[in-house]
Amino acid sequence: MIEGNEERKTNLAMLVRHTEQLKIYQQIAKKTNMGNVVFDVPKFISNGKMFDVVLVDEAHLLWTGNFGRVKGDTWLPDLEAIMKLAKVVVLIYDENQRVSSRGYLPDKLKQIVDSAESVSLEKQWRINASEQTKQYIWDLTHFEKNSLMRPVQDKNYEIKFFNSAQQMFEAIRQKDSEFGLSRLVSTYDWKYSQGSRPKNGDDYWMIRTSDGLELPWNLQLPEVQKKRNGGVPWQEVSDSINEIGSNYTIQGSDLNYVGVILGPSIIWDETNNSLGINSTKSMDPEATMKPSVAKEWSNKDVVDNLKNIVNVLMTRGVHGLYIYAEDSKLRQKLTQL
Repeated sequence: MIEGNEERKTNLAMLVRHTEQLKIYQQIAKKTNMGNVVFDVPKFISNGKMFDVVLVDEAHLLWTGNFGRVKGDTWLPDLEAIMKLAKVVVLIYDENQRVSSRGYLPDKLKQIVDSAESVSLEKQWRINASEQTKQYIWDLTHFEKNSLMRPVQDKNYEIKFFNSAQQMFEAIRQKDSEFGLSRLVSTYDWKYSQGSRPKNGDDYWMIRTSDGLELPWNLQLPEVQKKRNGGVPWQEVSDSINEIGSNYTIQGSDLNYVGVILGPSIIWDETNNSLGINSTKSMDPEATMKPSVAKEWSNKDVVDNLKNIVNVLMTRGVHGLYIYAEDSKLRQKLTQL
């Protein structure tokens, strides 16, 4: 940095609390010779090194509770700990992408976020579509009244509803062979436990839809694990086409075409003619658990998290969005469109 006739060195760091996105940023930093500037949040905090400027991407993913991470007498919420290690902190934050109760903001942290100088980013550049199509997707993913309507015609963006998850999978495979970076993702409505095996004899935690599609949840196939351990993000591993991603792997990332499986927790709200939530069908503990730092916690908080997950999943595609609903009433409504 040059100020007047003097050159002054400024040390910068970029943080993200999302493993797949971390790998992407580390790849970019390496290719552009930026040096060691990208850090995982826990590692950055534990290092304790002071920086001039710290940029935190996906800041809505910062943890606000301890969750057994470190000893209670030395622990601070992520945001407070980061602020002690930086002269300037820049947060990229979207409350509509907070998908885990770990990111629940208690009063003190909410005051910090709300009182900060802010710039509102109004444009979404990921989706290569007309403004009408972007508005359609926004209404759909924000559960707006009467948002379940026929998609607008758009030569640059394809929206398609499927009566069969298997057919959607084949369509995504075809798009992947043509354009690359096309994957299936799903709401967390089938069992999955990181670090353990199913007790029913399956080799992997599986998603099984009512029409017969059977594929493992993400990050389980040996060839995927091998590449990922080598620093390759999940969606860039060719064999991950045979897995189904979740918001925990795909948040913050781009796909050319995304095929979204809306699990049993996503229903048709007939009164409002929109997507709806049945939170009892969700199997996502991070979205549904009560945070230790929350004074109050209700089903509305759970529903908000689950709605945000739908928003994240359905806004990954640059060129197209495919949707299959496991709930029969919602599937029938969508395919009628």
